[in-house]
Amino acid sequence: MTGLLAACFVMSLSCAGATAQAAPPAGGQAAGTVTPTVHCTLPAGQGEATGPQQMTVELSPAVVAPGGKVHAKVTLGPSPATSGLALDDVPTIPSLDLVMSGAATGTVTVRGAEFTMDIPAGTPIELPPYEGDFLVPADASGDISFAPVRTLTQTKVLGSVFETPCDVVDGGGSIGTVTVEGTGSEPATLSAPADPVRPNTAVTLGGSGWTPGGTPVPSLCAVGGGGCDPLKFSGNTLAIGGDGTLNGTATLAEAGAVPDGAYEVKVNDGTKEATAPLTVRAVAAGDREISLSASSGPVGSVITVSGKNYNPDRWINVLGLDAKGTGLDDSAVYVKSGPDGTFAVEFTVVSDAVVAVQADEGNDPATVRTAPFTVSTGGGGGGGSADQKLNTSVRAGTLSMVQDGDTVDFGTTVLGTGSGVQRSRLNRVEVEDARGVDSGWSLTATLTGFTGTDGGTIPADAVRWTPRCTAQSGSVGVPVAGSPAALGSGAASLCRMDPDGSRPFTGGRFDADADLTLTVPGFTRPGDYSATLTLTLL
Repeated sequence: MTGLLAACFVMSLSCAGATAQAAPPAGGQAAGTVTPTVHCTLPAGQGEATGPQQMTVELSPAVVAPGGKVHAKVTLGPSPATSGLALDDVPTIPSLDLVMSGAATGTVTVRGAEFTMDIPAGTPIELPPYEGDFLVPADASGDISFAPVRTLTQTKVLGSVFETPCDVVDGGGSIGTVTVEGTGSEPATLSAPADPVRPNTAVTLGGSGWTPGGTPVPSLCAVGGGGCDPLKFSGNTLAIGGDGTLNGTATLAEAGAVPDGAYEVKVNDGTKEATAPLTVRAVAAGDREISLSASSGPVGSVITVSGKNYNPDRWINVLGLDAKGTGLDDSAVYVKSGPDGTFAVEFTVVSDAVVAVQADEGNDPATVRTAPFTVSTGGGGGGGSADQKLNTSVRAGTLSMVQDGDTVDFGTTVLGTGSGVQRSRLNRVEVEDARGVDSGWSLTATLTGFTGTDGGTIPADAVRWTPRCTAQSGSVGVPVAGSPAALGSGAASLCRMDPDGSRPFTGGRFDADADLTLTVPGFTRPGDYSATLTLTLL
């Protein structure tokens, strides 16, 4: 996880040391080593980073048969990507794409095993060396040269997988050559649906020429074979029969992890692999549609609102409209669309003002659909009806924060008088969550020790705080204040918003501050002291 949001308070002095510069690439070149310029896209909308990164790859064996396995040992130098927050024991999966030239074309992926690592704050991130295997094409013959074109680091934080891709944009070049010679085994074949498939659904795969008893593992790759990722499938029922026939399904991950687009699905059984084109499209052919189980009825009627051709796994908002097109908030109900893009929910006609029922997908105006409804009153009739479609656009914002000031002053302590306890208050911090999602957030703080102008020190844990946080009017969700605690190098919670499964999203503006208490040790060298408190919003 990189590029985290951070801000600083400074106690009695100005803010300093909030970021660190990336270290230069290590050492000189060696066989199998290149130092290209890479461009990294940081996760969670945290920006981009560009700079040099040394890459060393050892390939073995030097000669393989067509379709044979190559083992790669990868050592990467520090990345230009950095993290604004120190994180401990982060599950991490590294991978490296190598483009082939010479006796074969396309891209192969070296994917390492998952490991845990500590990520420092403000320092170029350096992964430990890792190893992985890939297969050369079954129709190759001759020398294949390999050059790195992209790294991908996947980190698992707060229950989600965050990706940091770094593309080679300059420099680079070959890191080694493997010679393909001899006769390979029968190449495997793979078949996949020709029509577009939806995320979070089972995709039927088949083929022949596979290794009997092998364990088939599906991955989703970019067109051309790069970026192969088994995490893009949440599970599979694939099996290989005694005659080498592959059968079963592989279930794609949810729409948020698998955007619409053209891909290649790859299956590898340990000794053989094959690919097939696959198109992913969340919304099926045809426009979104809604229908009502009844188009009229008295106040109190309970009808079923159904929809189809929606994105899977999205919150659908359903509410009644009056004759002016104004939504009747007390009629609103929420339902999540299924993996097939359909939904059905019971809706109660709460007022005789209802003239239509509206549904939208995740508050996106482009997805608004309406269906007329007539409240029966026992008489009258006629007059007709007319619909007018009202459009507007709402775009997702960002997660951000502002603070009322950057200095906290505890005043002056006279040694030998009083208790040595000084009180102050943290400058108010306003957190704004305009993302329109239900992923939650956390606001934490770390504190350095105090240093004096004459060389004296006061430990960080001499400061304790009692956090407070509240939601401003109109905000969605209830923030949780951190517990009273002594401050120090470990992250202490000031305020957080937990994901709320009962709502389609949380958001708005939230205020956070804290009462601060400084206990000056009785034997402290006189002088002016300062320390830095860093707030991090994630």
